[in-house]
Amino acid sequence: MKRSADTGRRRRTPAVVAAAVLAAVPMTGTSTAVAPAEAGAPAAASPVGRWALKVSFEGHTYDSTVQFTPGGTAFIVGGGAGRWSRTGDGRFTFRIAEPMWSEKGDYLGRVSVEQSARLTGDTFTSSGVSRQYDADDVLTRSVQAHDTGTRS
Repeated sequence: MKRSADTGRRRRTPAVVAAAVLAAVPMTGTSTAVAPAEAGAPAAASPVGRWALKVSFEGHTYDSTVQFTPGGTAFIVGGGAGRWSRTGDGRFTFRIAEPMWSEKGDYLGRVSVEQSARLTGDTFTSSGVSRQYDADDVLTRSVQAHDTGTRS
């Protein structure tokens, strides 16, 4: 959403990326503390690296890519950043905020994702809630989302 310079009214501008953004980064869990991967930890025991995601919500599935760094940063390839933290053996959470832009470059709002994940080998599954906020930071949508990540 953006404010029209001429009328001061809100206009609903369809964002091509909004649905993909909402799907690409889901949320659940409340941990914000970062416990990055430990030095020397085997790759299979840590989410550090690049992951191809299948994100599913409301009967639709979307492709996305996420990168987890050793220092606890999480990125959506193409936009959006946040943190990840280890929550147990083979378990972690991640939180990512991704801005939404119109085709003209106007800020439309953001999608906030928080997921709880279980890692098994080179695959993880996660679930959580994705929340979409407009440019005034008002919650406009909230959906349950499920991810399947494959190390890429």
